[in-house]
Amino acid sequence: MYFVIVTELGVVVSENNSVVKAFAFGNPAADFMDIKKGNLKNNSIMDYLQGLNSGFFVSDEPLLKTLKKESLDVQMMNQIQLDEIQTNKPQLLVDAGFAKDFDDAISKLREFALSLSSSKVTEISQSPDLHIIQAINALDEIDVMINGLSSRLREWYGLHFPELDNIIDSINGYAQIVTAGNRQSLSDRVYQDAGFPDSKVQMLSVIQQKSKGGDISPENLAMVQSIAKQILDMTKARNAIEHHIDEQMKAIAPNVAAILGTAVGARILAKAGSIKKLATLPASTIQVLGAEKALFRALKTGTQPPKHGILFQHPVVHAAPRWQRGKMARAIASKAAIAARVDVYGAGLNQTLLDKLNVRVTEIGEKYKEPTERTPQPQRTERRREDFGRKDSFGSRSRTRDNFRDREGGRTRDNFRGGDRNRRDGDSPRSSFRNMNREDRPIRDRDSRRDGFRSRGDSDSPRREFRGDSGKRKKFGKRRF
Repeated sequence: MYFVIVTELGVVVSENNSVVKAFAFGNPAADFMDIKKGNLKNNSIMDYLQGLNSGFFVSDEPLLKTLKKESLDVQMMNQIQLDEIQTNKPQLLVDAGFAKDFDDAISKLREFALSLSSSKVTEISQSPDLHIIQAINALDEIDVMINGLSSRLREWYGLHFPELDNIIDSINGYAQIVTAGNRQSLSDRVYQDAGFPDSKVQMLSVIQQKSKGGDISPENLAMVQSIAKQILDMTKARNAIEHHIDEQMKAIAPNVAAILGTAVGARILAKAGSIKKLATLPASTIQVLGAEKALFRALKTGTQPPKHGILFQHPVVHAAPRWQRGKMARAIASKAAIAARVDVYGAGLNQTLLDKLNVRVTEIGEKYKEPTERTPQPQRTERRREDFGRKDSFGSRSRTRDNFRDREGGRTRDNFRGGDRNRRDGDSPRSSFRNMNREDRPIRDRDSRRDGFRSRGDSDSPRREFRGDSGKRKKFGKRRF
């Protein structure tokens, strides 16, 4: 029985612990990865094994599947044999002629590890879905910059032509008007080139003549025009990036693009990390991607969980009534999960997914025309940290200084003390107690909680005093009576 061992530097065929044949790799990292992927490009290995007419034990599972396709009698080595090969690998490389000695084998294994890591990094960097993620992130950042500069442009140019801000909503159209110059240099031709209809052109011409804005200096106008030109340039770049995303999504993930659209699909892809990671996510996770804060807040406080995240930007979910959005988002997420798996492991566009989604959307719209009554769910309340205290004298564990109340008066402790300090008539409980004679002062004994206060002269008082000849109190143990 022969043993076929795949090493980092080549393939070794051995029998009875001795090397029979060795096939060295030309490019160790690339050839090793090809075997791991099930591609045996070295035909001499296959020809040699077929000529032996014997059974084989193989150390690599992808190679096992490849040899089985050629109708060879192959089996997988057990774990003990694999551990022995891994332990004696440097010596095996020397016996196969891949290295001169033990140190040379260790050095070549290190070079192989570095080369393999570099090739994996290169392979991952070439993944087209990562470029889509960068493109959609760049698109969102450009939108933020355009909106910020547009607000500044409207405020600055509004000092000269304030009425223009309330009439024109388009960022691109407003910037084109600003590049034409000051208010006096604007004409109907400028408004028409900016893409406005004739009705709005006439309105702008009338308002231009009656504008109450102040004059603007050439220096300030030049600065405002430079901002407007930057907005126009970024708008062109944004349109180019958006067109690039559309083409790449249709080429790489056609099914996801058909279900979610190119823009929403790219954002879902960016949130997942890659098309392969998206294919491993369940539909429930895809549904709430982008709503992580709301999801964890619901888990913490017990409120309603979010019904959608990025999927709210989908035209079907966005246009649906409030009570239908959750069902619409769930249906779209389920089809998107299947579409991602088809894009990764299948090929081409599957029109059936889109047809089934349209049927489901129509069904939801007809079945749930009216909103259903919501059943209120109890909401968790978080206890304050100071509420977790020890039991007070009345047995309550959650009482603090603020809600501690006097047993008889029902007043808080702070209010009781404050009331004593604020009294000036001398009739507060403390002042009255101090002004009493010693014999008339009430005492509190062990049974005071049950019997209340009793005076010293009361014959029924449970407190007893024992006096000797000297008239002093005597002590019994540690307790004083």
